[in-house]
Amino acid sequence: MMLPMSHVKVFLSTSTVDMRFGFDRLAQMVKAGLGFDLFDGSLFLFFNRSSDRARIIYFDGSGSCSFSKRLERGTFKAPDCKPGEASLAISATDLALLLEGVNVSRIVRPKPWKPTPFDAPQS
Repeated sequence: MMLPMSHVKVFLSTSTVDMRFGFDRLAQMVKAGLGFDLFDGSLFLFFNRSSDRARIIYFDGSGSCSFSKRLERGTFKAPDCKPGEASLAISATDLALLLEGVNVSRIVRPKPWKPTPFDAPQS
């Protein structure tokens, strides 16, 4: 699979879906259930009830695209979310790890670095 660039937004639905859903039904879930616009270039990730299948839907500029994956062993481990949240924003790195079956909740990440005016390179 081609992985999205780091600037692409990825949203994980906290509710499960029937993997028989097509483009129209998933697009409806993105709009009504998650409150997002499918056509903004973001990726939307859904899992089935048993968490052994995943589906991504997105719009690439010319049409809707869908990607599906079924794990032959094990289940996808979605990150923890707050109760009542319809979706969870995740990074492109987390998406890649999730699709490999990695439990991203257990990964320890360093704090993000943000430059300050004092971090300018010295000549």
